[in-house]
Order: sequence, then C-alpha cells, then structure tokens
Amino acid sequence: MASEKPKVLLIDDEKFLLEIYSIKFLKSGFDVFAANSTDEGLTAIKNGYAPDAILFDITMPEKSGYEFLRGLSSVRLPKHCVKVALTNEGQAGELHLMANLGTDLHLLKAQFTPAEIVEKVKEAIEKKRG
Repeated sequence: MASEKPKVLLIDDEKFLLEIYSIKFLKSGFDVFAANSTDEGLTAIKNGYAPDAILFDITMPEKSGYEFLRGLSSVRLPKHCVKVALTNEGQAGELHLMANLGTDLHLLKAQFTPAEIVEKVKEAIEKKRG
C-alpha cells in the first residue's frame, strides 16, 4: 500500500484554482480527482473514490462546504482521510462549525502557496495515519 499514490479529492467552484491545485498535487505524486461542486465530490466518493485527503471550499454556489461535510456522514471514507477546508472563511464561528463537522485542517487560501498547501496536506495525512 505504501507504493500506492496518495489520493486527493479537490472541490472548488473556481476552475482556475482547481487547475492550479490539481497540477501541484499531480506533480507531487498524488492521484487527483477534481470536482466543481460538492455534489460531484460526494458522487465520486459514493462511486468508490477513496481519498486520503479532501480539500474543499466552504463558499460554493449550490451546496456549501458545511453541507458537504454533513453529506460525508452518508458515505464511507478511509479512516485516515484528512478533511481540509481550503477557503477564505476564517471567522471564529466558522472555524468552530468546521471543527464540529469533522474538518481536520483549515487553510486560508490567501495565506499559503499551492506548494505549501501540498506540504500541509502531506503532513496531515502522515499524522493521521500515525
């Protein structure tokens, strides 16, 4: 299993950002599934995509990242899967809600480069795997 590529599910409605993050994760050795909506992300998981990490935006046009997190209760994820809110939302109430809904990591898009985000995700996966 160690030789298997780690899998990341990226969910963002901003196509440009989705492409940038996809390229960075691919170049870092990840298998990437990019989704334009939270529904598309949930469908991928329901259809058997078992990510090691899920990066999702909170502010989405149809269903928010909060709704996505609630929807994860109806799917089976690997125990070590890291849920990362990659967003510009960072108020105390929002952070509390994200944590209560099972977010493992919160990263503000504006504070990290794509390369730094990849490194943070790698660290979080390793930490969760133990």
